[in-house]
Amino acid sequence: MISIIKNYINNISIDGLNILLTKNDIYLNNDELNILYKYLKNDWYTFIYNDPTPILNDIKNRFTPDNYNKLYELYILAKEKYKNYL
Repeated sequence: MISIIKNYINNISIDGLNILLTKNDIYLNNDELNILYKYLKNDWYTFIYNDPTPILNDIKNRFTPDNYNKLYELYILAKEKYKNYL
């Protein structure tokens, strides 16, 4: 499963990420989108397998509260949904 995730992350573009987010009713401004894209590209493994608290705290401080809450809810939902595959 890790190779599938790694391949997906390596191939996703910033536009692809934005499309994924808008399908989930999350509309980030350009700065927020760039920050999230950078973290996903560089720290995806931490989000899935380690403790992402420092990253989440940084994101929380740099995003609007509404956008952060929506992202966090989506993150928790995905972790729960796919936990048996990770």
